Amino acid sequence: MLAIGLLLLTATQYLVAGRFVERQLLEIESSDGFSRLRSLHHAMDQLQDDLASTAVDWAYWDATYDFAAHKRPNYIADNLDASTLKRLRLDFLVIVDRQGRPMFAHSVSGDGRRLTEAPSDVVGMAAREGSLSGYTNPSSELNGLVSTSAGLYMVSSQPVRATDTTLPPGGRLVMGRSVTGFMIPSLRRISGESLEVGAFDTHSADQHQVLRESGTDTLMLHNGSFGGFTPLLDLWGKPIAQLQLRMERPTQIMLLEARRYLFGATLIVGIIFAAAALLLLRSNLLRPIERLAEAVQQIGKDGNAATRLPTFRTKHEFATLADSINGMLQKIEQQQVIQRDRDAAVEANRLKSEFLATMSHEIRTPMNGVLGMCELLQRTDLTSRQKHLSDTILRSARSLLGILNDVLDFSKIESGKLELECAPFSPGELIQTATAPFLANAQTKGLEFSVRIEGGVPPLAMGDELRLRQIMNNLLSNAVKFTEEGSVSVSCAATDLDRDRIELRVTVADTGIGIAHSAQHQIFDPFAQAASDTSRVYGGTGLGLAIVRRLVKLMGGDIRLQSQPGVGSTFTFTAIMRRAVDLPTLRALAEATGPRFSVANAPAILLAEDNAVNREVFTEMLEHFGCRVTAVENGAQAVAAVADRSFDAILMDCQMPVMDGHTATTELRTLERTTSQKPAFIIALTADATPENHQRCIDAGMDAVVTKPISHASLRDVVMRAVRGVAPSTA
Repeated sequence: MLAIGLLLLTATQYLVAGRFVERQLLEIESSDGFSRLRSLHHAMDQLQDDLASTAVDWAYWDATYDFAAHKRPNYIADNLDASTLKRLRLDFLVIVDRQGRPMFAHSVSGDGRRLTEAPSDVVGMAAREGSLSGYTNPSSELNGLVSTSAGLYMVSSQPVRATDTTLPPGGRLVMGRSVTGFMIPSLRRISGESLEVGAFDTHSADQHQVLRESGTDTLMLHNGSFGGFTPLLDLWGKPIAQLQLRMERPTQIMLLEARRYLFGATLIVGIIFAAAALLLLRSNLLRPIERLAEAVQQIGKDGNAATRLPTFRTKHEFATLADSINGMLQKIEQQQVIQRDRDAAVEANRLKSEFLATMSHEIRTPMNGVLGMCELLQRTDLTSRQKHLSDTILRSARSLLGILNDVLDFSKIESGKLELECAPFSPGELIQTATAPFLANAQTKGLEFSVRIEGGVPPLAMGDELRLRQIMNNLLSNAVKFTEEGSVSVSCAATDLDRDRIELRVTVADTGIGIAHSAQHQIFDPFAQAASDTSRVYGGTGLGLAIVRRLVKLMGGDIRLQSQPGVGSTFTFTAIMRRAVDLPTLRALAEATGPRFSVANAPAILLAEDNAVNREVFTEMLEHFGCRVTAVENGAQAVAAVADRSFDAILMDCQMPVMDGHTATTELRTLERTTSQKPAFIIALTADATPENHQRCIDAGMDAVVTKPISHASLRDVVMRAVRGVAPSTA
């Protein structure tokens, strides 16, 4: 590995150093290449200016003007012959009259002794409406390159003018010099560079390695040679050829030789260094690592966190590492002990909750018998003494039953088995009925008792009425119990959260004994009370407020306490409720929206719902759709109803007494198979929107699942789809 590392180090140094020098040389070569290309551009401009100057001299001459006007017949004989064009270094000369008709259009022959016809396409360009005729602007000058059948030419097209500038242009004079025969040799003489002209190649970047670009100029590498490329543009800016500049690269030879020397020197020094480093690594690094690795592997194999690594005599990094690992092992050992203790505590708490729940259930059965018998006993003829004793038994039994209910509820909450219902109820009515039982006790103690319902409280909401009543009972029981004089007040308000949710806020205030600030943080803990003698004076288990806080949390709310000893206490709790539509609104919606079934084809719907308010709401909706509704209170009644007659669809609540919706659905599917009945379309009604509950409904045999609360429009859509045999979308 060390040898490989040495080779990699040497190669890296060789490549990095070589690349750095090569990049610097490339920058120098690129700068020089662009400088040469700029010089070539300047030289081409000078050649173009020279041709334009010559063309202007001949075009702005009265003799040429008269010739173009057909007034000087001897003009050609006197001025234009092969020697003249050769002296002017022209490859062709074309003169046309004002109408664009050629007057003179000749080139010089190959031997330079006679005149020949100018290329026909050049004559065509100079003739009337040709690209060199300037027909759109007779006074314009045209200078640049053109491509003809005879090759590339540098041309200058000038208007023929007289010395009297008031006279209009008399025609056109066009001079041309060959790019390959004149321009390239001239550029070679001026710049001393190796130049070539080639066809313009749009794919040159694919065939060469592009090094740098500056405007239209490009520097490329091809097969190791270095060159510059610049496009040659015609009069109209279109590339018609490519000028190529070939450059020598002597610095590259020097670079290759320097890289070879650098590689050899680096390799020799690296070998010497590697040999020395290997000896030091073996004694100071590899051996301590091997010792640590063997010890760690043994600990991992045994799984014993109590094992410790061996220590080193000398203090160095490995000694520090060994001490750190030993400290980590000690922490792991402590965490394992803590985890074992925690697991044991969790298991003990679970067993405690299970024991409390089991014992509560076991005790409630005979306790219900005691209460029932005591109530029956009180209906018989009793003496005053017997009446007093039976009343005492009944009060004690009810008190004991309340304690058992608290223990059972708390164990359910602790084990996560308590589920909230979601059914319509009247918040204002709940507050009134929950406070009614405590009014008599308050009046007996001479307390002022008041209830206030704010105007914003809706007539109906969706939530767990039973658990809200339980919260109210606990708070009111404490308020009346701990207040000897003064007042107890209850207020209820509501705040809109969004379209579907409201926040119910209830405050219970009293002028009782109050709670010390130091004890306020613990009264919501299980089995805790404000003072140690409270349970002896007032009774109670200390579970009431613990249950209240957990129920409020389950409802998405919170509970706060403000209290002062000797002044009183104020408990305020909030709970998130779903909105519910009252029956008058349902009737209005049913009249105003949605299609109905006719009397002739009114579908038969079986509604299984244990909650009376829910049954009334769903029945009201379904009847306004035009359905014939049969309502039952539990799953057993639903099975019995289906055994007597068939239904087009069944709305099945999941949680019902006697027989729940899942069991009833399983029974119905079995009944349908045994009697060969057509399967009924069963829709689950549930307040539990979890995926696990949805899958449980489908596994039981239900065709669709909708979540409460369900709107008027959604219920209509579900029923119509079910009657048509189309699976409703899960809501």
